[in-house]
Amino acid sequence: MTGPRAEGLDRVAAFAPARAAPTPAFAVSATASVTASETPRGRRVAFFGHDRAEPTVRKRVDAIRDAGWSVIVYAFERDRPGAVPAEAPVADDIVPLGLTVDRNYARRLPRLAVGIARALRRRRDLRAADVIYVRNLDMALVAWTAARLAGSRARLVYEVLDIQRLMVRPDAPGRIARAVERWILGRSDLLVVSAPDFIDRYFRPVQGFAGAWHLLENKVMGHRLGEVTTRLDRTRTAEPPWVIGWFGTLRCRRSLTILAAIADALGDSVRIVLAGRLSEEDIAPRALADTLDGRPNMSFRGPYANPRDLPEIYSGIHFSWAVDYLDDGLNSDWLLPNRLYEGGLCGALTLARAATATGRYAVSERLGWAFPEPLADSVTAFLRTLTPEAYAERHAGLLGRDLSTFVDVGGMRDLLVRLD
Repeated sequence: MTGPRAEGLDRVAAFAPARAAPTPAFAVSATASVTASETPRGRRVAFFGHDRAEPTVRKRVDAIRDAGWSVIVYAFERDRPGAVPAEAPVADDIVPLGLTVDRNYARRLPRLAVGIARALRRRRDLRAADVIYVRNLDMALVAWTAARLAGSRARLVYEVLDIQRLMVRPDAPGRIARAVERWILGRSDLLVVSAPDFIDRYFRPVQGFAGAWHLLENKVMGHRLGEVTTRLDRTRTAEPPWVIGWFGTLRCRRSLTILAAIADALGDSVRIVLAGRLSEEDIAPRALADTLDGRPNMSFRGPYANPRDLPEIYSGIHFSWAVDYLDDGLNSDWLLPNRLYEGGLCGALTLARAATATGRYAVSERLGWAFPEPLADSVTAFLRTLTPEAYAERHAGLLGRDLSTFVDVGGMRDLLVRLD
């Protein structure tokens, strides 16, 4: 690396060594680290979301309200046929910004301009906001532009839950995207990430970022715990057939291939259950159907509502598949995914890749196992030799963990207190 802002994928290879994921606190408390007397009153957040139906949008909005702040949601929607209708965020108001599309930035840009115009119809609310909270770079541009045109002086929070592949491309679009993000970072009061490696492997070495940041992990939000705990069965029968669950947004074609190889190798001693939204940009429905065809030990349950359906989809699941190759060597190696925490809460041990943030976390916290390449061979060998006693011992350790390992009670309150 020749400087803090050298461009290109050559510097991606020179990223600083990853640090271990932080050890969670060991107490779930209704007050977390912020007392009720410290909770702000009458403060307002304008939340800009990229997809109103995305579960994490509702998760963030609910957490803001639970922290005692009012919130208005400015959100786009995306056309996703076959998806389970999502519950709308429980906001004080919702301002629709229009329909947008996944990944196709050329088609998305004009729609962002329309979103700015629609947000400005509520310029008085923008001026009244104390904080503008944005999800991803697109929404940061929409929110910052609309807020400045409205005359808002609100503080800007920029949240990044994935480092999109565009941001690490060495070509002109990638360089432009990084330059735009540096510009946004320079105008943000706080950067929010879901994994420490995003800071250590991208924001500091690539973007030269030295500002304030906050870790808000992809845990199940504490105020929604009641939706799942009354129906949750964390017990497991510690014997084959071993059941592997791959849940969430299904994007990783290589994971599908590896799971099929495991199913072929182990036959009746393993079952593999898929559930969630199929990302057709990455896995075509025909490819999924061909993979399942002739494999009676593999099944796809389809979309589900999160968190409402978590107890049902995780029922009887021994292992949560927390493997991703979509951006191998980059985002896939840095993230700490939702399924890591959801699986642990629901009683499933994690299967992960070695030399990734997820793998390091699962091993260091004894929440599962991490495997070297080739993954199909190493996981197959592990399941062939796994004894009921070894599984029961690791599973008992999982059940003995405090729920704060998987559940976030005060993360958003702590974040907003930093801005108060």
